[in-house]
Amino acid sequence: MNLPEVDRIRITSVVDNFVDLLLRDEGPARRRPRRERVFEGCLCAEHGLAELVESSRGTEVLPLMFDFGASPLVFLHNLDLLVQDYGVDLGAIRTMVLSHGHWDHFGGLLAFLRQHRESLPEQAHLYAGEDAFLARWQAAPRQPRRDMGMLDQAAIEALGVGIVKVREPQLLSGQALLSGEIARRTSYEVIPSTMRVDRDGEDIHDELPGEQSIVYHLRGKGLVVLTACGHAGVVNTVMHAREVTGVEEVHAIIGGFHLSGAPQDRIQSTVDDLIGFDPDIIVPMHCTGIETIDALRERAPEKVIFNSAGTRYELTAG
Repeated sequence: MNLPEVDRIRITSVVDNFVDLLLRDEGPARRRPRRERVFEGCLCAEHGLAELVESSRGTEVLPLMFDFGASPLVFLHNLDLLVQDYGVDLGAIRTMVLSHGHWDHFGGLLAFLRQHRESLPEQAHLYAGEDAFLARWQAAPRQPRRDMGMLDQAAIEALGVGIVKVREPQLLSGQALLSGEIARRTSYEVIPSTMRVDRDGEDIHDELPGEQSIVYHLRGKGLVVLTACGHAGVVNTVMHAREVTGVEEVHAIIGGFHLSGAPQDRIQSTVDDLIGFDPDIIVPMHCTGIETIDALRERAPEKVIFNSAGTRYELTAG
């Protein structure tokens, strides 16, 4: 698929596992402006992910929302502050993307729509994998079943938001590419059998086939790959992006890599292959895990940027 080049990508981290008010600007990372009364308007961290993303191609601008954190409390709190800080126009956002149907990514969605639906364009859409609205849980041996939540599709539709279920790669407004279902190629990026889903009344292994990533082609620099949890494997995700677009150069890999608590050999294999893509920028977020962040920083300190909720990334064409 031909993915048109864009001139600029602006990514604002709304919710992440980390908040660090003292981080310095670094490369394309611009930290949240400090207020005169620094003890007011503090952002919160939680185990979740949410981003505002804006791309431009010539005079055409595509703003979108990518995931919605774990809780309405944190998502709405952080979003309100960052809309003020950065002058975000929520009324221009008609495109929302949900990576997958886990609580730490859809937790703030319904509360956001109930609070802000009237300010969004009439024709607003939520893009998600076809399995995003199924009931999910974890079933580890000798432990109680842990509910992973279930997003209410009917409640979203009742608020006048159209739902587009994505299986194949899909281009949004000639700028952003939804990954579609990601092929699993590596031997080490596997989802444990403890992850379960109710599909047509049957309790089966949840391999999260519908999880979506977002891909851009930044003019003169290469692909920018945004992952949420990366259950398909962040390496598989980048390989998929290169195959679908035919673009080999990778400029940035940003998001959750789902390696917190992973075996050391998987972490090492992932780090080796990520470095092998030779990206200019790696921004590990959310579920990547401290061990993996440390390993990446040790291998490529000049490429890895620590994230904090509130950070804005300004990626511009070469």
